[in-house]
Amino acid sequence: MGQYDGKVAMITGSGSGIGRATAIIMAERGADLIIHDINEKGANETAEKVKALGRKAKVWVADVSNVAAMKKVVAEAEKHYGKIDVLVNNAGVASDRCPIEGVTEAMFERSIGIHVRGTMFTTQAVIPGMKQRRYGKIVNISSIQGTVGHTEGSTYNGAKGALLAMAKGWAKEFAPWNIAVNVVAPGHCMTPMPMAKDSPEVLAEEAKTVPFKRYGQPEEMGYAIAYLCSSEADFVTGQVISPNGGYIIT
Repeated sequence: MGQYDGKVAMITGSGSGIGRATAIIMAERGADLIIHDINEKGANETAEKVKALGRKAKVWVADVSNVAAMKKVVAEAEKHYGKIDVLVNNAGVASDRCPIEGVTEAMFERSIGIHVRGTMFTTQAVIPGMKQRRYGKIVNISSIQGTVGHTEGSTYNGAKGALLAMAKGWAKEFAPWNIAVNVVAPGHCMTPMPMAKDSPEVLAEEAKTVPFKRYGQPEEMGYAIAYLCSSEADFVTGQVISPNGGYIIT
């Protein structure tokens, strides 16, 4: 028997990086997957990896910041699978990395729209079914930038901090229905986002600032997410796990 046998998990932004790694880990443990991403090619690649493990996977392509589109995704996914047991709010974009003087309305709207609006309204769409079944696991993917902040990261810090605050409130709000809400706040992680923004030389220098002297891997974030979504964490809610190699210790 797998840890997730009979469970259906929806992971936003699962076409690459942490989302893909988490989907594969959950599939290995018995879950069927709702694969969502704005990148259809990446989403299909993740789905094929899940199917190769003998689990079901269906792809939905939508902009997570589009409320109507995400409501449609959730409705179609629930109709297809009959339920959604797990929601991982993972979809995100990289930090704009600029001083506050350089922040534009477009930067703000993009970061808040994808991280905060996407998480808020995808969760809103999933909650009625979870309440009806009196079961659910929700994990918001924040960042160390949401826990301690980084310079020149106003929009990203704010958005990722909001995901923490929402999760803490939801943990209390949803507890009467046996729905757990937690947060994973990754540190430096070798995903497509930093790899696209920084040269190998910059990544190597930044890795030296981590006590383990390396970046984390997507799978190392995925294991933390999978734990929080499993029955092993049935008494865990409103908590933050930060796999960051000791970069931030609180």
